[in-house]
Amino acid sequence: MAVFKVTTTGLKSGLVALVLILSGCGGGGSGTSSVAVSSTSSSSSSASSDPASSSSSASSQSSISSSSTTSSSSSVSSSSASAGPDSVILSGTLSYDFVPVTISGLDYDATEARPIRGAVVNLLGSNGQILQTTDSGINGEYRFEVEANIQVKVQVEARSFRSGNPSWHLRVEDNTSGNALYVLEGGLASSGETDSTRNLRAASGWAGSGYSQPRAAAPFAILDTTYGVLLQLLEVDPQLSLPVSNFRWSPLNQPAEGSLAEGEIGTSFYFASNLYILGDEDTDTDEYDRHVIAHEWSHYLEDKLVDRQDSIGGSHGQSDKLDLRVAFSEGFANAIAAYVLDDPDYIDTSGFGQRAAGGFDIASANISNPGWFSESSVQSILYNFAITSGGFNAIYEVLTHTSYANVDAHLSVFTFADRLQSLAPANYAAFEPLYTAQDINSTDPFGALETNDGDTQGVLPIYGDIQGDGSVVNVCSTQVNGYYNKLGVWKFLKVHFDSPGEYRLTVERASAPASRVTDPDFIVSTRGVYVSIGESVEEDRETNTFFLNQGAEYLVSLYDYTEYDQVSVPTCFDVTLEPVL
Repeated sequence: MAVFKVTTTGLKSGLVALVLILSGCGGGGSGTSSVAVSSTSSSSSSASSDPASSSSSASSQSSISSSSTTSSSSSVSSSSASAGPDSVILSGTLSYDFVPVTISGLDYDATEARPIRGAVVNLLGSNGQILQTTDSGINGEYRFEVEANIQVKVQVEARSFRSGNPSWHLRVEDNTSGNALYVLEGGLASSGETDSTRNLRAASGWAGSGYSQPRAAAPFAILDTTYGVLLQLLEVDPQLSLPVSNFRWSPLNQPAEGSLAEGEIGTSFYFASNLYILGDEDTDTDEYDRHVIAHEWSHYLEDKLVDRQDSIGGSHGQSDKLDLRVAFSEGFANAIAAYVLDDPDYIDTSGFGQRAAGGFDIASANISNPGWFSESSVQSILYNFAITSGGFNAIYEVLTHTSYANVDAHLSVFTFADRLQSLAPANYAAFEPLYTAQDINSTDPFGALETNDGDTQGVLPIYGDIQGDGSVVNVCSTQVNGYYNKLGVWKFLKVHFDSPGEYRLTVERASAPASRVTDPDFIVSTRGVYVSIGESVEEDRETNTFFLNQGAEYLVSLYDYTEYDQVSVPTCFDVTLEPVL
């Protein structure tokens, strides 16, 4: 019997930890060296039992379930020759139950064993101490040369880590158990006097009509999807260096908003190197939804490769007219997920027994509301461009070029098109027809001369101008397309000023229905970095002071925080920027 558990965070002696640290959105490698192990809460369905395995845990570990997670593990002596008079070879294969995703939900009847690739594998002694560490191979294989006739067990972490060049660190943790790292381990048994085989299999925990055992396979399914994406990136950039990404999954993670530590995560989302993944049985589980996992990790990639992410997050859908920052980030994540998975059919499972599913065709160019404000348009453009010769490499070149991270405009499909045209002109010929077919007319980073307003009054021009001399600029925010992150809600102004110094920005109500209480909020930023935020609860007015440096380009982004029902009538504000004398 194999034990599935989680272990408390912290470093074991002799191990090296990589400690490093934006946008939220809905679901819907190999290496050496090591960090700590943590709690438990997953297991497998079909598993061969390791005759010497034990359900006890080390003193530094806490079991999440009373069963301590049953996962498969087998230990078989072979007749091969000993590696030496005092040592033997202990080897085996690591696997997990993968449940295929279909348009009818998860197909448990088609569950298959897939290798646990690129994971940290530990050989533990009788007291739980780590004797050796290695990585599992591309087929899930591992190998240790170990002293003969000592008590040992094999442990695999839901973690892939490599230092040096390239480098990465992928972790799957339990956010409802102190962010403990998931591990799977076999039983304690003698290494013997001949070479032997010990296989571990993390089972799904599915018993035909529900999960009756801990879901040991889930963390390894998440890890394996991400590792597969990583392998694709390494083909483009063999020197890839990425900081830690923490996947936080639990069977308690549910579509209710509240305490992350209690699993109230709302939806699968990414924020600041942490990726929260749904796992609530009979409601919404995402561990096998490979597009969801790859989508969220693509947000991480955008954040880390560019070292900047402008998206304000929020709810979004395929037919929504979105803020240009959100439209690009979500469309980008869908496109990259489809490309690296070699599958344009996005499917997200949910419902009782995980038997429901929703999805869409990322490759489709037939978009209901095409434009620079549509994630569907962006994903179609980028995916179809990626599958052309050199397309994905060109996308990667743009994302990792300093000129893209340092663009003055908000990151959007406009800034991407502008940089692609400059950095990879040979590839732009394949990009342009895809771009214009989505009724996008500008390649200027600020969207200058764009003519598609999404049937939304006041959206164009996308960026206005404000002078730092106290003159008044009138802007209007509309919620005709929805609240917060929808097209027309946010207004953007480019800042112009004569000399560096302290300035005061003031936003005041100019016009709105008499019954409407307004609450203007704003952000002043330069190249994605916030300089000032005005978000007080004062009605109808917002003001703040900040320093402007000569040579830097600044943007003011403002909107009405109040959500209102009379969507046909916009809220208008007078905006002034003046020096503080």
